[in-house]
Amino acid sequence: MRSLHVGVRWTLRVAFLLIAGWMALAPARSFAQTETTGPMNVPPAPATQNPETQRLPGAPDKPKDQRTIVNGRPYQRPTPKEQFDYYMKDTYGLPALARTSVRVAIAQGRDKPEQWGQDWPGFGQRFGSSSAVTVIDGNVRYALGTLLKEDLRYIPCHGCSKKRKIENALLAEITARHDSDGHRFFTLTPTITDMAGPLVANSIWVPGHTTIDGFVGSRLIFATRIGSHLFTEFVWERRHHDPKLPD
Repeated sequence: MRSLHVGVRWTLRVAFLLIAGWMALAPARSFAQTETTGPMNVPPAPATQNPETQRLPGAPDKPKDQRTIVNGRPYQRPTPKEQFDYYMKDTYGLPALARTSVRVAIAQGRDKPEQWGQDWPGFGQRFGSSSAVTVIDGNVRYALGTLLKEDLRYIPCHGCSKKRKIENALLAEITARHDSDGHRFFTLTPTITDMAGPLVANSIWVPGHTTIDGFVGSRLIFATRIGSHLFTEFVWERRHHDPKLPD
């Protein structure tokens, strides 16, 4: 009987200590919760000094998803509709026609392939083949960009130095933009897409050519696309008269 009383007394003591401890810690937990979920007066972090993503001087505040500046302009990840519109313009619009025409003129002047000759029928065959290559490249680019969630649009470098404009034009063929901040990362997607059309064309309908010729012919695709980037940087975008960005 005595052991029963002793057990009850120790049980009550332990219970009393647990209740007292819980009451003592309750205010601390409440304060910690307030500190975590309440507003915090923490000064904003300083803006990045990366010249590619810096904010323009005196630019107004943007919503959180639009504050990143890429190449001198606010960046916002494209919607599926914007991606499709860019695909249509880049594959079937004036930029595509310009790149196709340059490649046709070079092939016509070099008489490549020789089986087509240098008369008007030969010119028509080269133009049809080059147009098909442009369409294949564009479709592969759009499909891979959508599948891998890569932003493959070309973003001109507004207000940049000549050196940075050239770097931007060259890097566009081995990089893409990613996430909501539009940071640049290395990817093989542009390289694969620029090779897709020449590989198909030289393997199927170009007379006397093989897959190896497709790899070699893809050099002209790279050259014309980089050339179009340089035209955009140094000719087309000059009309904006953007303020010069620091390097």
